Amino acid sequence: MAEFPFKSMREYLEFLEEEGELIRNKEEVNIETDISAIAHQVCITNAPAVLHENIKGYPNWRVVSGCFNTWKRMGWAFGTTPENLLKEVAPKLDMHVPPMEVATGPCKELKMIGDEVDLTKIPIPFTGESEGTPNITAGMSNIQDPETGWQNIAVRRFSVKGKNILGEFINQTNQDYGIWGKYRREKKRMPIAISIGPDPCIYLASQTKVPSGFCEYDLVGAFSGIPLEVVKCETNDLLVPAESEIVIEGYIDPDEREMDGPFPEFVGYYTPINLVARVHVTAITMRDDPIYYYLNMGMNPTEGHRIGELMFAITFYRELIKNLPGIIDVAPINWNMFVIQVHKGVSKAWPQFGVTVGSIVKFVGSPALKAVIIVDNDCPDIRNLNEVFNQVWAKVQATKDITIIPRTTGTLLDPSEPWAGQWGWQDYFIIDATEPPAPYDEGYKRGVARPSKEALEKVLKKWKDYGFK
Repeated sequence: MAEFPFKSMREYLEFLEEEGELIRNKEEVNIETDISAIAHQVCITNAPAVLHENIKGYPNWRVVSGCFNTWKRMGWAFGTTPENLLKEVAPKLDMHVPPMEVATGPCKELKMIGDEVDLTKIPIPFTGESEGTPNITAGMSNIQDPETGWQNIAVRRFSVKGKNILGEFINQTNQDYGIWGKYRREKKRMPIAISIGPDPCIYLASQTKVPSGFCEYDLVGAFSGIPLEVVKCETNDLLVPAESEIVIEGYIDPDEREMDGPFPEFVGYYTPINLVARVHVTAITMRDDPIYYYLNMGMNPTEGHRIGELMFAITFYRELIKNLPGIIDVAPINWNMFVIQVHKGVSKAWPQFGVTVGSIVKFVGSPALKAVIIVDNDCPDIRNLNEVFNQVWAKVQATKDITIIPRTTGTLLDPSEPWAGQWGWQDYFIIDATEPPAPYDEGYKRGVARPSKEALEKVLKKWKDYGFK
């Protein structure tokens, strides 16, 4: 039986299947519409991950998606449970376990180099009905700072433009953009490698907020407890996970561009058509029976959103407990809005505590973050929106408890950004739904209006005795 730590995506798939969280689909599916529609339905219903074994037009290929749709599955990838994710994983964000280079690995079993390269032989699904060309959505970008040697790892989207050409949108808000700028200034080609289907921890580590100079491969080792095995590419010196299903190697010319879009991005709408970086593919290596990993994107919820939500929550929790007392829990409402729970004893004694919490979260978080709601321990379940908005209704007056921070960094993809002034700007707001100090609580007895804890526990124990199922 496969168990944590998982050295490869295959070990993780084996574990999911043993736990009843993976379906093998033998019905024929196409890359044009079926795979993305199934991935969408899997996510919104929290269904098991799905491994498609009959891809129309692509014999001997398999496509998998949905491995990170739930906190339970992501917890397993970390070797823990949903209840312990924040407390167990957050401290590991400050640890470094560097990767270990090996001579070769499974990702080298098949090789296409130079004129042999043909991206159209890979079953890369379309994601949206208005998408102009298929996009690699679960490609792990590997690029290296030419001055320091730091290798940055991040999930990026690559549009297929031909047998050996990809387009990559390199967002100005990402660390990749600064590295690319150094190559452009020197008029040099930037080597790139794209790994698909590596160790499951890499997908999660790639969504953490770490400073420039910190390689996400070090986090994978910290999360799993063993160094990640990496191997050198065939046509450049970049290091990629040895257990990857597929590795695509190439370079980005400093001056060449490709037309990109439309694509159903994480903000929930299609991107406009843009000029983006052109990737020349020089080699493709893979396992001899490769599995293509597909991350569904578009309107929330998607698997891509779920990964981001978890890792942002862990990052926020780590930063908050390092800087403030009284932090209890962090939960996503969706990709761009989070709930932070704090202890009432701290929030009532610390003027503008909610604003302090919300400010820290924004400036360590993703540019996509638009809002946070701060609640105290009167809220019994911060993952229940009805309970959260009960707190907003009972404790918030907009003129006093909503703080707007205008013109923060945006994503360049959010269609509402021009309304804040221009593309790349975003107005961020904090809703402080903690209990205000007096005179708020004068004149009547305070206390949450629910049955006592003891009464509820007694009723739950005797629930079936009352005739309920």
